Amino acid sequence: MGTGEGNDVQQSTWAKALSGQERLFVSLADGVSHTMLQLARLSEQAGSTPRGTQAERWQIVRDLSEASLQLLEGYTLTMRLQGGVAQPELEPLTVGSLLTETKRLLEPYARQLSVQLALDVAHGLEPIISDRSIVQSALLSLGQVMVTAQAQSDAAERTVYLGAHKGRYGVVAGWYCQNLPLSADALRRARKLQGQAQQPYSQLVGGPASGVFIAESLLHTVSTKLHVARYHNATGLAATLPLCNQLQLV
Repeated sequence: MGTGEGNDVQQSTWAKALSGQERLFVSLADGVSHTMLQLARLSEQAGSTPRGTQAERWQIVRDLSEASLQLLEGYTLTMRLQGGVAQPELEPLTVGSLLTETKRLLEPYARQLSVQLALDVAHGLEPIISDRSIVQSALLSLGQVMVTAQAQSDAAERTVYLGAHKGRYGVVAGWYCQNLPLSADALRRARKLQGQAQQPYSQLVGGPASGVFIAESLLHTVSTKLHVARYHNATGLAATLPLCNQLQLV
């Protein structure tokens, strides 16, 4: 057996011994380690550059640090919810305002990766009922992965759309790109490889894709999950959020 085959078997055996929470933690650690490496390199460069360039590099450090904090906060919220320390607080939410704020929070990270964010919310959407902090944290975690994927692509126009439209069972909200050939099979494979492969979702992004798994864990606590979706000739990852039945009856 070759060295590569031996490593694959060892990783597979090790992953089977991990619980779901442990696999999520490993995925998070991989993602944060990748960002910390970027920050370390930028910090070294900032110390040997002219003042103007130095200020720009420290802005990059700040934006990447904020992105890491968003990911860590998503993971912490997941653990609190799964451990029963916190409970989802369901309330009527306006999708447009939720997505507008989410886009604003992710813009610094997207700017550093030279990716444009666009909002595409269908008109006349009814309110949903969910937990605002959970849904927003899930969308932020997922958005980081989609932005990174677009930054790694060869597309001339690097735009990621945060969209929402009415589906059969509620409002479908998620992130979309026009040049990513995503499939349901690849998402299922990524779930199985979570915590054991360095690139579990290679069809989407070269890296740990930690944000995808954190988003899935968060969405599970409000009884929904990620799925591959299409919207306006773009493919992405989205979740179906239930309509607010109380308001529908008014």
